[in-house]
Amino acid sequence: MCGIPHFHVSHYEPMPSPLTLQSTVERPPKNRGQILSLALMFASVVFVLDLFLPLGVAEAVPYVAVVLIALRSPDKDDPLRLATLCTALTILGFSLSPAGTEAWIGVTNRSIAIFAIWSTALLAMQVREADSATRDQSSLLTGILSNMPAVAFRIDQDGVMHESIGRGLVRFGLKEFTAIGRIPLEPPEQIKSQVKKGTIANSVFYESNGILQGKPWWFLNCLCKLEGDQQSLIGFGIDITGRKRAEQRLALHDAVSAILTTTPNITEAYPKMVQAICDTLKWKVGILWRMDYQRQALGAAAIWPSNSPQAQAMSSPTSDWALTPDVGLAGQAWDLRKPLWIKDVADYQKDPRHNTALDVGLHAGLAIPISLAGNTRAVLEFFSAFPEESDEALLQMFTNIGFQISQCIEREHKERRLATHHSLTTVLAESTGLTQAAPLILEAICDNLGWDFGAMWLVDSDRQVLHCIHISHAPQVNLEVFQQSTRDMTFARGVGLPGRVWKSGQPTWITDVVSDTNFPRAFAAAQEGLHAGFAFPIKSGTDLIGVMEFFHRDIQKPDTELLSMFASLGLQIGQFIQRTARSVPNGSSMGS
Repeated sequence: MCGIPHFHVSHYEPMPSPLTLQSTVERPPKNRGQILSLALMFASVVFVLDLFLPLGVAEAVPYVAVVLIALRSPDKDDPLRLATLCTALTILGFSLSPAGTEAWIGVTNRSIAIFAIWSTALLAMQVREADSATRDQSSLLTGILSNMPAVAFRIDQDGVMHESIGRGLVRFGLKEFTAIGRIPLEPPEQIKSQVKKGTIANSVFYESNGILQGKPWWFLNCLCKLEGDQQSLIGFGIDITGRKRAEQRLALHDAVSAILTTTPNITEAYPKMVQAICDTLKWKVGILWRMDYQRQALGAAAIWPSNSPQAQAMSSPTSDWALTPDVGLAGQAWDLRKPLWIKDVADYQKDPRHNTALDVGLHAGLAIPISLAGNTRAVLEFFSAFPEESDEALLQMFTNIGFQISQCIEREHKERRLATHHSLTTVLAESTGLTQAAPLILEAICDNLGWDFGAMWLVDSDRQVLHCIHISHAPQVNLEVFQQSTRDMTFARGVGLPGRVWKSGQPTWITDVVSDTNFPRAFAAAQEGLHAGFAFPIKSGTDLIGVMEFFHRDIQKPDTELLSMFASLGLQIGQFIQRTARSVPNGSSMGS
């Protein structure tokens, strides 16, 4: 927990103060009959004494006590009724009492007594109404503090908290509703400075937040001056953790959606999403993992912050660890294809970086796989500076985000396939022969679909083998070994990837050519880091006249939609070859 001051729980009844919760136990009902009997008995005693005392004595004044006794009655009108009775008894006593002084003195005494009776009754009624309103307000405050996640507290002229009450104290691990000492809701230093200087406004709002036992919390607090008390202030805090969590999820959804809709491709979107998620959740480190097939382990494609020693320590493999599918937090998310949340990676023995996490001060961990058609394409991994319990609502949000990213990838793939189809159609329409078209076809497919290597093979009908007529590869990769191996080889029917397509007449996909037993170039592919491969036939009618093959550095499961598209494009390319071959004597364009 960040900078939480020391506090302790009080186990004794606190002194009465504005923060004292009134007991919620109902008091026994008052007996109106007993109260009225006592009042009437006292009134009778005063009346009897009045009958024996001379007029000069102010014997009617004790009737005030009768009115005060009536205030105890549960009926709010009883004091007025008894004030009326005492007034009548005072007048009656004036006429029945023995003479003892001049008449005007007796009248004055009786008038003063009646004035005292009614002044007491009316003032007492006002006090009673004010007391009732105070009790109602106190009951309301008691209900709020006892049932809502709220805390009331008092701070002194130095901004230091001394006592607090309310159900909201449970958020800080307290079982009692009253605490003596300091809790994490003290105002920040800027507000404390205003308190010390006496320049604080009548009411000031501020937020407090922290983490306790892996659970984050937020409070919205209001600090107010007490009327007539300039030495201390009273504060009220309401637990807004649920609201903050909802705001985080909404902000996260909006940030990711904005990135996906404004970024031209998913490769550029990944680093921006890592940064956005870190900034929104206030987590320390974000890492984008992609498969490094040369190492056969996950490799960090991007980290945030880019200059963070913590991020570099958690993403730079050493001799002590390497993340492979099903190893470590990111590896398990890659393998399971669902988000994973670990409360404290420093205690998570299944991740080889647990000691590194402890050394650099990282704890809670979250991994989000990005999958498409059963293939995990990437994992977004994040770490917090504090242990934090799993948030199921947030995990569901990340599941939705993963699906949203997958849809974006799928949309991008469809756009690339459409662009590929359009490019090939343009090439076939504008080219005069295969010599001109072949490199353009390979480049269009590699560039639009993001594959690393492509080759075109034609059938040598005399030798009954496939021979390579052209090769193309992505400019950012050097595949010299695999290129040379491809140029030097020919394939009989059923041998290697091109030979299998020749034999079956259907598009074929290999998930990983390095481990395929019928791929003679496996050693060269392993050296260059090539893995997934597919090929499709080039047909003229029912006759196969060639094969085109492509390879990628990632291991990828078969894409049936892509194969179906190229089965159709293979027919178009075959028709183009036959058409241009007929326009050139001896079909020289096919061999060129």
